[in-house]
Amino acid sequence: MRSELIAQMLRFGAVGGVGFVVDGGLLWVMIGLGFNPYLARAFSFPIAVVVTWALNRNWTFRATRDASRQGQLRRYFGVQAVGSLTNYLVYSAVIGLFGTASLTIFAGFALGSFVGSLLNFFGARYVAFRA
Repeated sequence: MRSELIAQMLRFGAVGGVGFVVDGGLLWVMIGLGFNPYLARAFSFPIAVVVTWALNRNWTFRATRDASRQGQLRRYFGVQAVGSLTNYLVYSAVIGLFGTASLTIFAGFALGSFVGSLLNFFGARYVAFRA
């Protein structure tokens, strides 16, 4: 059981890396197009959630793939809502306190993503993709 948990955490981390790139890439493109950094993040994050749900369903938690796709997606979005709220609050706090310089935005993005990912793993494992 312990090795399964570690394997899931590693796969979840890899999927999170993909989500980080999708989220961050869209964020930077939108900021480059002149979007406000708060609004840009509100668009980039949900797209990354859909990408990570599909990858987690088919790779990280594949043993539960036979469960209702709609049910898993609803639960996953619920879990992500908690994680994303935490993520966004950390992101907003960092840029609210330290400004909107590129490095500050990236630091807020990275820190928010890390804190949110901890909540998201356990929520995904025990709520969204429960056996």
